[in-house]
Amino acid sequence: MYESFVFKNLFRKISVFDGREHPLTYEDKFFSNIVGHSDIKKLLLKSVVSKEPVNVLLTGPPSSSKTVFVLEMRDALSNAYFVDATGATSAGMIDYLFGHDTKYLLIDEIDKMKAKDQAALLNVMETGIISETKLNGKTRQKKMKLWIFATSNNVDKLSKALRSRFLELHLKEYSYEEFGDIVRNILRKKYGMDDNISEKIAHDVWNRLNSKDVRDAIRIAKLSKTSSDVDWLVNVKMKYSKLA
Repeated sequence: MYESFVFKNLFRKISVFDGREHPLTYEDKFFSNIVGHSDIKKLLLKSVVSKEPVNVLLTGPPSSSKTVFVLEMRDALSNAYFVDATGATSAGMIDYLFGHDTKYLLIDEIDKMKAKDQAALLNVMETGIISETKLNGKTRQKKMKLWIFATSNNVDKLSKALRSRFLELHLKEYSYEEFGDIVRNILRKKYGMDDNISEKIAHDVWNRLNSKDVRDAIRIAKLSKTSSDVDWLVNVKMKYSKLA
């Protein structure tokens, strides 16, 4: 059944792994930058192709692959819209949903959303209708089927009603070895980075910056071509850190 999935980059993703001695499952091919969690990968793929909307909330500490899951889905799903709730506004998100035929809404750190934004999401999850009342009193509505996949570091900041609409999965913190594998895979595929430099970035982010956030590794990778670049950037980061 997976062959019929309408994934934007499905065939490219699958072809990358053709010819392996130990063939990977479709979910491992789709979530190729994530180590382990085969059951969650399978659940998310089943949710994506469900005939009716399914809403999944990934919770847990920052270093548990939550964000990597939604980023992988952003890159491979058609009709998907990704929102980083730390800097998102309800107006921007609502305008996009009104203007596009979106099927998959991917929200990173949904707990950072304001109460008004959470209420808008709850309404579309309950009624299948997204609505907005503007300052001039005019209201607009749009009927839509929306699958929502979100991450959260602190579920206590979500309204009880909104939280109850999600299938909630709690991910545990990954190990240093898993962190290294994730960083190496992402940097190789996204930036064509040499494994030795990728491993150094993973090591320095984990041990020197005391961070387990893959996004920190990506930020350093964007500005690094050599090991010396990595050392310099990490030193700058440490020098100007609030904790320094």
